[in-house]
Amino acid sequence: MTNPTFDTHAAIKVMRDSGLEEAHAESIVAVIQMGKAHRGNLVTEAVLQAAMKDFEQRLTIRLGLMMFAVAGLSLGIAKLLF
Repeated sequence: MTNPTFDTHAAIKVMRDSGLEEAHAESIVAVIQMGKAHRGNLVTEAVLQAAMKDFEQRLTIRLGLMMFAVAGLSLGIAKLLF
């Protein structure tokens, strides 16, 4: 999907024609441009969900391994005591 271009001159003209001072209109357009520049750094919901699923899987594996280790240690201690 291509990003449509943002006509800064037209945006400033619209704001100026509606009564906003040109300096304020230019500041607003500058902020919009900064936001567009950082849009690629945003995390999408799909990316976040995939990361959470991966984290959940790794956590489940680690917890399973810890439970296995505790069970093994418990059996080892039980054999030594009995």
